[in-house]
Amino acid sequence: MKTKATIFSLIVALTFAALIGGCSPGPVEIEEVVTCKNLDSEYKPLDITTTFPSGTEVVYIAVKIKNMTTEDRVTTTWNYLETKEQINTTDFTTEERGSGYIGFSLQIDNSFPAGRYNAIVYLNNEEAKTVEFSVE
Repeated sequence: MKTKATIFSLIVALTFAALIGGCSPGPVEIEEVVTCKNLDSEYKPLDITTTFPSGTEVVYIAVKIKNMTTEDRVTTTWNYLETKEQINTTDFTTEERGSGYIGFSLQIDNSFPAGRYNAIVYLNNEEAKTVEFSVE
């Protein structure tokens, strides 16, 4: 699939949330991860789904995080399960402490091939959550 990944001209866009300042004490944690068709202006998920129609060119992931600090890193790895190929990895760090949503997106020109996918979200290099989705 590496050849196909090049053909699809993968474009990854990382959008990041304005994390709410003054986080409450406690450890950093990922509270929720969902796939969706779009994100609002605060990177909250819109049209949550795990099944995308044929012709889909962009898939979004909304990650709700609590107590993130400037030392923390969130990484998302996107995988095409039909070929077991890792198709992209994106990192996020912040310059402010806080809690809120982080938005990740993966865009593939000429649409995603049909099949099963997942996105694995890591917090500080440890697997935190995995979301699966399909394109039909």
